[in-house]
Amino acid sequence: MQNKANLLDAQMNVNPYNTTDYENNSNWTLGENKPNSNPIKPNTKPIKAKTKPIQTQYKAKQSQFQTQRTLCEFFLFFTFLCPSYNLAMQNWTIQKLLNWVTEHFADKGIDSPRLSAELLLSHILAMKRIELYTQFDKPVHKQQLDRLHDLVERAGQHEPVAYLTGKTEFYSLELNVTPDCMIPRPETELLVERAIEFLRKRTGKQFICDLCTGCGCIAIAIAKNFTDADIIATDISDAALNIAAKNVEKHQLGERIRLLCGDLFDAFVPQLDVGKFDLIVCNPPYVSAPEFEKLDKNVKDYEPKLALFAGDDGLKIYRRVIEKADRFLKPDAALMLEIGYAQGPAIKELLEQTGSFAEIKIEKDPNGNDRIATAIKTSS
Repeated sequence: MQNKANLLDAQMNVNPYNTTDYENNSNWTLGENKPNSNPIKPNTKPIKAKTKPIQTQYKAKQSQFQTQRTLCEFFLFFTFLCPSYNLAMQNWTIQKLLNWVTEHFADKGIDSPRLSAELLLSHILAMKRIELYTQFDKPVHKQQLDRLHDLVERAGQHEPVAYLTGKTEFYSLELNVTPDCMIPRPETELLVERAIEFLRKRTGKQFICDLCTGCGCIAIAIAKNFTDADIIATDISDAALNIAAKNVEKHQLGERIRLLCGDLFDAFVPQLDVGKFDLIVCNPPYVSAPEFEKLDKNVKDYEPKLALFAGDDGLKIYRRVIEKADRFLKPDAALMLEIGYAQGPAIKELLEQTGSFAEIKIEKDPNGNDRIATAIKTSS
């Protein structure tokens, strides 16, 4: 590592500038604040000033504000992100860390930098996010700083914070996630809301199928908010189902949610596993080939391609689901799909072509994007 003094001089890039002898200046008015004396005296004889000067001993090539910020960033780099620096020598509090990590993430272009900083720090300290603000002055110990340093560095390279902490929140529920499954999106909560609304209008026990369940977020959210439901959740990925199983157990829903591994409807045997369903929900892969190449780095490089990519036009899985859905639905039952931001017209056409649905609705999310397709099966 370079000598700190040399690095500091390089960062400042300053020129010597003369000072003034304020002690012997008769024009200095009593009661005015005297500037701090400078510890470094120039070789030339001080020049007396008739008026109060504004310059200091060093005149930086950049503004005073820019210089202070540069020095602050320089200091924080060597006291936090530089692995060889002794972190224990610094008095890092929760507030200092929150502020610095937030600024660091903002500079790196990380989404929601403050929230990301809160999630990482609360994970490291085993605290709730609100507790960070009630214990602002609490010092953070070296072992915790070392762990935080590693996570901040990885997050700065756009690795998803949910994977770094191993958990995320969906529909006010904490769920485990790993790179074996997609991270649930807030937009998917709209699908859960519509499913619950539909089920609450019906009577008796309701049988539900959740295709492409991933970490189990949709099935678990429905089961927690509609107690009269039995759910079969399927996924083609064994690894994703292992995460879903942990989440089902975490929320004590093992008796109401059954997980089956298989390719869509092939995961279960009709009549043996269940008769027909009152509701089928599905959030399948729906990213087209051109869209996949343009995905953000934190999605494209880290989330499973199997859960994202769906052929050249992004409709590959929809075609297969829609083709067979009516065979597994009761009369007046519903098929609800999460869809891509501009896939509404294509999905509606696919549903209409089956001739199996009496009512088809495409709903947009709060951002104005196509989000939910709902189709009610004909009663005959």
